[in-house]
Amino acid sequence: MSRACDAIGCTCATASGRFMCRKHWFMVPADLQRVINTRYRACRKDFGFLSDSEYLKACTAAIQGIAKAEGKPAADDSYARLLRGVETRAARLSTGSQ
Repeated sequence: MSRACDAIGCTCATASGRFMCRKHWFMVPADLQRVINTRYRACRKDFGFLSDSEYLKACTAAIQGIAKAEGKPAADDSYARLLRGVETRAARLSTGSQ
């Protein structure tokens, strides 16, 4: 099973469980690669990575960094939208409102 690379404008197919195509993955700084890999592996069993703010922040930073390096405009990617949802829920929980 394959999916599209998450880099903005990239249509390369990547294997299921891969974040980006090889070209774009190697553009991601090593520290972000570590966070993405570590958090994905820790949370993949129940798709928890989709609500893990550390993972989502790293993915968003990687996508936006590549867009900048390629001279593409920043876009509201799916990871950024998920991150906003996670942060909104966390803020509601911390204030006691639901």
